[in-house]
Amino acid sequence: MICDVLLTKTDKKFIARVCQYPEIVAEDETEEGVLTMTRARLKKLLFGGRIVRIDIESEPHEHQWLKYAGMFADDSDWEPFQESVSQYRRETDFDTAVM
Repeated sequence: MICDVLLTKTDKKFIARVCQYPEIVAEDETEEGVLTMTRARLKKLLFGGRIVRIDIESEPHEHQWLKYAGMFADDSDWEPFQESVSQYRRETDFDTAVM
């Protein structure tokens, strides 16, 4: 098994963080020492276990607002409403441009 390890060096020590398992962090004065500690902690975590992939079927979900979709499709007031909104926008845009 290959794991990605972020290896950083501060003034006096090396720090290793296993990317796949963020709870595994090791610190040591040498690079070899920190990598040895990291391998040991990974083995301890994974000993007796194995990594498996599982598939979870999602249940069909209907959006809660879907029942309202199209409820104004045949509304005769829709076009006049749209025109009044457009007129209002033109007026307020003009007012802000003048000031």
